[in-house]
Amino acid sequence: MQQKAAVAALTVLIGGGALLPVQSVKAASFDQPLEQVIQQLVSQKALNGYQDGSMRAENKITNAELIKMIVLALDLKPEGTVPGKDKWYTPYVNAAVTAGLIESSQSFQPNKPALGSDAAQLIAKALQRDAKSVQYWMTGLRIEGKQLSRGDAARLLVYSEQAIRSSNAEVVSIKALNKMTFEVTFTAPLTIEDETTDQANSNFAFSDGLKLVNQPRLKTGAIATYIIPVQTMKPGTTYSLKYKGKQDFTVAASDELIQLKNVRQVTSDTFEVESFRSDGVIDYGYLISAYAGGRGDNAVVLDENNKLNGQPMQIISSLATRQAVLTSETGEQLTVNYVGYTQSTDGKQEPKFRLPAGKTLQPGMKYTVTSDWFALANPAFTGQSFEPLEIAAVDQVNETTLNVTLTADPGDEFFAYRSIQLKGTDGTTLTAQYKVQTRKGAVGVFELQNNGKLQAGAQYDIVPVGSWATADNVKLSSK
Repeated sequence: MQQKAAVAALTVLIGGGALLPVQSVKAASFDQPLEQVIQQLVSQKALNGYQDGSMRAENKITNAELIKMIVLALDLKPEGTVPGKDKWYTPYVNAAVTAGLIESSQSFQPNKPALGSDAAQLIAKALQRDAKSVQYWMTGLRIEGKQLSRGDAARLLVYSEQAIRSSNAEVVSIKALNKMTFEVTFTAPLTIEDETTDQANSNFAFSDGLKLVNQPRLKTGAIATYIIPVQTMKPGTTYSLKYKGKQDFTVAASDELIQLKNVRQVTSDTFEVESFRSDGVIDYGYLISAYAGGRGDNAVVLDENNKLNGQPMQIISSLATRQAVLTSETGEQLTVNYVGYTQSTDGKQEPKFRLPAGKTLQPGMKYTVTSDWFALANPAFTGQSFEPLEIAAVDQVNETTLNVTLTADPGDEFFAYRSIQLKGTDGTTLTAQYKVQTRKGAVGVFELQNNGKLQAGAQYDIVPVGSWATADNVKLSSK
């Protein structure tokens, strides 16, 4: 009865007029009328009226009220209560703890005013995505980060309901952004499982043998639009796509190359290519939901036309398995491989490429870099002599993990895919490889390979694999 009274009373609150039935409400927009929003939550029992039947959308809400609305609106399951012992909000708080929205019921402050900044974090966790997206939606809905009103919470949650993950998500549209990237919009975000590379390659059946090279990545700020990294497209090809064996689409290949700026040698066997946002190029690591939390101010939201502050942006998607061709002035050509996890750092795009093992860049030799997926404004450089990095110490973290310290901070990911050998006085040899993205200043974490373990009390000499570093008289005594 209270629910029916609340729905009926909305006409008084809003100022008259008939309410639309819930099933006729379209996908939520930033401008969806408040009466539709409230009616939708009332129908889900996520919002109730007061005893006099009014909604009082302007009233501020508490944390307990917000948690109840989130649990019921975003398809979390309230948990059981003990009659006569638990509070009215206990099942919703318990559900929030189970889902990882809050740490514990003991630390939860139910009567504290609900803040917009807290709501963004809670909703993001409920949707298994980034808080920056929810903050972007709040800006579009003109909701400040201060204390939330009932109306604010209702508008935010109804908009957020579109972002509930679904195993039944279907493709709405697909377009090629450049020679190695599709953008695909779905009816809803994919499940975490459907976002994995193996499952996505099973779900996305392209013609001509085209495969994904990495997993689909949800764009920050979007409801269900993904960046899909694929193998380099064949010019002039129209690809067919069958998604999950049901939907049929066709999409024309793009012949657009990523426009990069310069090439620069960084070690004796490695060079990097660079590009800048100011030139209209951005790495997808700065605009995907999965990375937004760790990119700080470098994380951005592109609009639906992939513009940033009105400027069109070329998107560099995953460089996994990407290659380039290095041609010397003598005509010798080498295929060089992208060095994983180096494509974007510190707000810049500077992916690195490494020569095959045993090969080095020759000082004084002029080289030109080309590729089937990028074009360089300045494609040539002259080889230089580079001193190897110098290992100062190797310290044991545990029986399988080491800290390798250089004599100076290299200022970049020069550890990537490098290895060292540990030659024991007992005649054994272990190999440890750098754990990607673990460098802090001059220190990088290395992990023993092939199930190797340090033997307590053993002495090891440190020998870098290859010419990337020296380790003069560096030893490790295991604990």
